[in-house]
Amino acid sequence: MCAWISLLSFLTFASTAFAQEKPSPKIAVVVAGDPDDLIRTRASDLEGELTAAGLRTPVDPALRSALLGEPSDANDGLGALRSLRRSLGLEPKKDLAAYRRIGMIAGADALVVVRQRGELIAEVFDVSASQFYEGVLDLETSSGAEQVKFVRSRAVEAQARWSEPKLAAPPAPGSAEPTAGLTEEPVDQPEKKRWIKKAWPYFVLGALAIAGATYLIIDRRGDNGSEPPVLRFRPGED
Repeated sequence: MCAWISLLSFLTFASTAFAQEKPSPKIAVVVAGDPDDLIRTRASDLEGELTAAGLRTPVDPALRSALLGEPSDANDGLGALRSLRRSLGLEPKKDLAAYRRIGMIAGADALVVVRQRGELIAEVFDVSASQFYEGVLDLETSSGAEQVKFVRSRAVEAQARWSEPKLAAPPAPGSAEPTAGLTEEPVDQPEKKRWIKKAWPYFVLGALAIAGATYLIIDRRGDNGSEPPVLRFRPGED
């Protein structure tokens, strides 16, 4: 009983320690299009709110600056990333591949995309699924707590998606789909072969019975009519 209690205590401690060691989701704030100073400032403030709430962001300040649309002439190797960010248009669904590429470069679970669409809004892009989550966040009217809640719930979901088993690719058009548990008989199979296929277990049982009877006859003859041997099992022996 004490051993079971000790094992249960160890498993509880191990699960708690694992949960504590699991890192928080990593997000990256991206400004779509050609932002002005006001949009960049609001996006930077949002990034600060999310970082203060415990969400991780890219550690490279040059990378974060490029994602926020900060102008730079530095030869930091991020020119392609800046061009990719500038190419993001007003139709997010047409730029899914570009968003995924940016997310992979940033090593992020989710992107927080800030754009001007009448009002200044933010959306969350799941990098693993290459899709946007439903709902938009109005940065003009929402509080810091609302912004954190909006992003965190989606970022946690995006982080968990990396560990989900990937679904198998659907069968190619025209290919036969396997049917689990069902075996289809050929239409042109002769009746005789079909009967043999169904009756073969009985043939096997009959052969085993004949072999057993033959063995008993031979064994009895070898004992010259004496009693058949009896198998005895002793406790603790095989």
